[in-house]
Amino acid sequence: MRSFRGVWRAPLVVLLSTFVACARFHTGAQPDEWQVALASAQARAASGEFAIADSILAAYASRHPGTHETLETAYWRALFKADPSNGSASTTQALAALDGYLRDPRPRDHIVEAQTVRRTVAQVDALNRAAEAASAREKDAASQAQNANRAAADAKADANKADANANAAAADKEVEIKRLKDELAKANAELDRIKKRLGSPPPPR
Repeated sequence: MRSFRGVWRAPLVVLLSTFVACARFHTGAQPDEWQVALASAQARAASGEFAIADSILAAYASRHPGTHETLETAYWRALFKADPSNGSASTTQALAALDGYLRDPRPRDHIVEAQTVRRTVAQVDALNRAAEAASAREKDAASQAQNANRAAADAKADANKADANANAAAADKEVEIKRLKDELAKANAELDRIKKRLGSPPPPR
């Protein structure tokens, strides 16, 4: 069975790409550390360097705990985790990060986007799980059929062996009967000779 992963990759890629492309700074001032870190992470992610992008945001968060920008790193790191082109993509980690972001009571910049991504990732995850379950059932059915065929073949082999043994036993029995008949015939012939000798008159003296 084909996995649904390939079917749903394209819509998710388009969705994530749109969110990344729409992230623009609304200020003409000199970029601050957060803007530089985010732009650098986005550029790395766009180049497929998701691990580096994640480490950039993680490093920023460790330097600025409790800030609004650090809260926003959770959204972007989840977005990168959900990207199907990410070799280490994890829907489980992405969903957990998005849930944490959405549960936070502080003001956030991407609530609507996070909700949309979360619904999409959850749907893809559910479809992938369903496909994997169906594939597992198909493999189990194939394994059971293979075992049944093997058992039938073994049973047929045992039956053929039993028939061969029975035929061999019958042949051996026929040989033994023939041998006994031959011996009986020889014994009867010898007995007849003895009777003839005993029934003959003694020779004259």
